[in-house]
Amino acid sequence: MKISSKELRRIIMEEVAAHQAEKQQLQEGTAERPLKVTAEYLNKIIKEEYEAHGRRQRLAEAKRLRERAEELENL
Repeated sequence: MKISSKELRRIIMEEVAAHQAEKQQLQEGTAERPLKVTAEYLNKIIKEEYEAHGRRQRLAEAKRLRERAEELENL
């Protein structure tokens, strides 16, 4: 399948535009593009971290209980 120079140029321009958009997203939160942190956004982050911490704690406790049960079975 042959691609015309016009089609090739269009494909390249699409890729360049996609790369530029990705680069802009990666730069967010830098000195040039600081993040705007609102109280709601900060509370959302805190809530997500609190929930993740709770999940890790429950998993660790379940692992300790399994290990303890195995120890008692082997006695």
